[in-house]
Amino acid sequence: MRKEDKRVAIKFQREKLIEELEKVYKNAFDEISNMELEEGSVAKLSKAFLLSRQAAISELEKEIEKPIITKAANEK
Repeated sequence: MRKEDKRVAIKFQREKLIEELEKVYKNAFDEISNMELEEGSVAKLSKAFLLSRQAAISELEKEIEKPIITKAANEK
């Protein structure tokens, strides 16, 4: 597999994982909202979910957005 093909495949996989994580977190938030919990408990759990989501997804997005340098400027 060519280097560019590998890069594209890895980017696709990261984007796919982000989509799957978004679904997981949406389902988790939906479940929380359907539970009969006190407002404070819901707030604490929601905050934990949001922090977890942000940490997981931001790392994946950071790698997707990184510039790819495949050759040095003086290489042909």
